[in-house]
Amino acid sequence: MSSSIQNLNKPKDAFEQLEDEEGTRQGFCHIRIQQRTGRKTITTVQGIAPEYDLKKIVRYLKKTWFVPDEIFQSVEVAYYSVYGYGHLSWEWSSALRSVLHPAFIAAIFYLLRFLNLDTNYLVIILPRLLHSLIFALSDYYFYLFAKRILLTLSAANYSLFSLLSSWFVWYCASRTLSNSLETALTLIALNWYPVMSENADHLVVLREWPYVSIAVLTIIIRPTAVLLWIPLGLWRTLHSRSPIKLIFYTYIPAALPVILITCILDSFAYHKLTFSTWNFAKFNVFDGGCAHFGVHPWHWYLSQGLVSVITIHILPIVGGIYSSIKHRSIHFIYLLVPFFYIFVHSLLAHKEHRFILPIIPFLCIYSGHFLAHTLRKFALTKRILIFLMLLVNVPLAIYMGLFHQIGPNSALKFIREHSFVHFGSQKDFSVLYLMPCYSMPEYSHFHRFNVSVISLDCTPNLKNLSSYIDESDRFHLNPLLWVNTNKQLVVSSHYLVLYEKVFMNLEEFFTQNNFHEYNCNGTTVDHPEYGEVIQLTGDQRQHIKDFLCRVGIVKEENCKIHGF
Repeated sequence: MSSSIQNLNKPKDAFEQLEDEEGTRQGFCHIRIQQRTGRKTITTVQGIAPEYDLKKIVRYLKKTWFVPDEIFQSVEVAYYSVYGYGHLSWEWSSALRSVLHPAFIAAIFYLLRFLNLDTNYLVIILPRLLHSLIFALSDYYFYLFAKRILLTLSAANYSLFSLLSSWFVWYCASRTLSNSLETALTLIALNWYPVMSENADHLVVLREWPYVSIAVLTIIIRPTAVLLWIPLGLWRTLHSRSPIKLIFYTYIPAALPVILITCILDSFAYHKLTFSTWNFAKFNVFDGGCAHFGVHPWHWYLSQGLVSVITIHILPIVGGIYSSIKHRSIHFIYLLVPFFYIFVHSLLAHKEHRFILPIIPFLCIYSGHFLAHTLRKFALTKRILIFLMLLVNVPLAIYMGLFHQIGPNSALKFIREHSFVHFGSQKDFSVLYLMPCYSMPEYSHFHRFNVSVISLDCTPNLKNLSSYIDESDRFHLNPLLWVNTNKQLVVSSHYLVLYEKVFMNLEEFFTQNNFHEYNCNGTTVDHPEYGEVIQLTGDQRQHIKDFLCRVGIVKEENCKIHGF
């Protein structure tokens, strides 16, 4: 490609648009030029994609990495189904997941491909935008639900404030996690769930169809959602005038079509008759397979998980629970739901912060009650508490959403930019992740790149073999042995990504094989066990310099990268 920059040295044109010979916009190349004895010094170079307006719209979306399921149980699966290549994690070969969640995202990819709008940026950002919109809709339905329970606008407003001011809700809302979709769909379904004051006459029974169908859909997408709906469903049945009629005229007709359609879709996708919800429960609960992902003590949610997620919200929540029990102002069922959910999850070996997300709205009901009613006569105390809730949660939301564990996404962005300069969109190149399993996205974030992504396998011991160790564990037990055993794979890869502590153990190997260490422009992942992300590739300034020299904008001898 031949490119030119006009009026490059005019002071008012310090930032110029990069165009090809036909004048087609290639994006913006921000270049600051300093004239020093004829030498051009590149001090900053920043590429901005043509979809800049959309970036401004979705700039609030998260830039950080959370958990592998955010990508490998949703976006990567959808990408594989639409484009016919990519990576499927071991759960999908064992039919442990329903295809419904990836199908929502696949519909977006199909539409983008049909319209020929499937740029790399849109493929990455639109699934997050979809989840953001669904979660935003659920906020509205949560507000309606809170009004029905608390009966006053003030209490409902404070409940919504408690939900929206939670750093963890902001952290998870736009992520392509089944937990986020589970939470959103549950809140939407509750719009049709009868509260205590409603009678179970035939009109109400007919209106309950939507919540039953959405609840079943939620359970299929995220089977642990059954822990939310068991107490709600039992309470509704026991308080019905005619439980048998409710079961046969509402529950079964509303649930059965969703279950049958899901079975058909899953069986078609897996090429065999199967029911993924049962497979998930059997592996994780009855066979104890969830322990493969880590084991925590039974009290973890009470001693660590809830406190770190709820933070200072725990004060109005506990106050609201105490007040509601004392004055019997909120029906006990809405407290039983989070208690039952945490109790059953505490019995399982594996525990994670994201599992708590669906019960936060229920707890915020009690926070809203406390702020609106209990503190009604204590205006100063209320203002101080609200200030503290914002003071703690807003900085946490900003830091966790924009800075904490930003390394994987920054490394991917860098590799895409660097590889585009050196390989273009047609030439093959390879990326090797020498990291714990699924530490970084794969093919869905390299759309329209001719790339091979290789990562360490971490399939659990599904056949119960003695002395079984997966590839990821073997690598981290002895990294040097692994790279020497797989030397051809390592040295033939164009990009390696690994953690700092592993790199330090392998530094001599990489030096001997002419690898060079570069960083991710100051953005790293601080892994609790392996340290920070180290990326073996070029600095952004270096690859932009290579690009400028290659297209003839500057000469190699006249180009110096400031800071080197």
